[in-house]
Parts: sequence; C-alpha cells; structure tokens
Amino acid sequence: MRCLIVDDDPLVCDLLEHFCSKLNMGIEATIATSGFESINLINQSNFDFILLDYDLPDITGKEILSIIKEDTSVIMITSNKDFGHESYNYNQIVDFLLKPIEYLRFCKSIEKIKKSARPKDHFFLKDGTGLTKVLINDLLYIKSAGNYLEFVMPNKKVMTIMTVKDVLPKLTSSFQRTHRSYIVNMNKVEKVTTNGINIRNSIIPLSKTFETSFMLKLNLLN
Repeated sequence: MRCLIVDDDPLVCDLLEHFCSKLNMGIEATIATSGFESINLINQSNFDFILLDYDLPDITGKEILSIIKEDTSVIMITSNKDFGHESYNYNQIVDFLLKPIEYLRFCKSIEKIKKSARPKDHFFLKDGTGLTKVLINDLLYIKSAGNYLEFVMPNKKVMTIMTVKDVLPKLTSSFQRTHRSYIVNMNKVEKVTTNGINIRNSIIPLSKTFETSFMLKLNLLN
C-alpha cells in the first residue's frame, strides 16, 4: 500500500514512517511536512491512504479534506480530543489518532483502512502502442524477466516494461510471491510438489525465501 504522511513535525513523521515499516505489510510511505506540499503530491500520485495532521500551519487538515476526493481514505491525526465527533462529517475519514500516537492504536487504524479498501478487479497495462485491460481474477501468474513483466492468463500473455515493486500495489491479497521472479494467483494453484507449483500447464518455482509465507497463505485460503 502507498501511504502519504502529512505533518509539520519531523519527529511525528519519522515515528509514523517507523510504524508503517514495523507492520511489515509493504507500506510505501511518502512524507509531506506542509499542507501545500501534500496537495501537490496528492495531485501527482495515487495513495491508498493518508495520515493527515489536523493542525498544519499553512493550510488545515480540514481544508485539505475539502479538496481531496471523497473516496480517499484518511486517518486524521490530532491533539484535539473532541475531534472524534466532528470526524463523522467527513466521508474520507476512516479513523483518527490522538497525539501522542501509540503503536497498538495505530495498528487498529490500519486494520480499518484494510477493511474499507475498495476491491480492485482490473488494471491496464501498456502493450505496444496501446493499453490492455487485465482482469485480476483471470491472472494465473506473473513472471519477471529483466525490466519486463509477463502477465500470464488462460488465453493470452501480456508483456510490459514494469518491475515487481511496481505491480504489487495493483494486486489483491490473493497474490503471493513464490520466487524473486514469480508472483502467483493463489486461487489458481492446482498442486504443490517438490518440483514447484502447478498452475494449468506451468510449473512455478517455489524458493526457500518465500516458502513459509506461501504455505501460510495457502492454508489460510483453504
């Protein structure tokens, strides 16, 4: 997930960035130390959620909420204990955190973000001179080859310039890395042997690095 941290206090930013990395969920955090900087970043990039300070010196968090899209998930950060009631007036706010921020309370907010996330069913890939729509549920697996990724589906393959790091945020929780060069759709796994993972007519390698996380997810899905 991609997260934007907005706070004018560098210590708070560092703390929240540390909390994000501590979760070990692959959260990619970007920091903005002013309201106007955050607006520029929001206009340039897509973020899965925003950790937004209510009391910014240049433009308030409340004003930022009036600018950003209503389907943006926001965790508001504030020192105002009375803000909880007011937060219900904003569709973007999933939760709010009171300073000083505690890690366990932060974890609960992230769980709310995960539950509120809208399911994705497709994305577009650059294919030659055009764009090809890829239905996520149709994907069998993804193979990395240098600077390219090959997206394998039952009736077609699409190769595009992209890295594993770029594609992971586009995928749902049904996908799992099995090797430094492979990501599989766990719902398409037919058999797991010492030779690898069987999906249709392909055998996907399962490396020691990803074996534990793969087997754990496999057990959770069954």
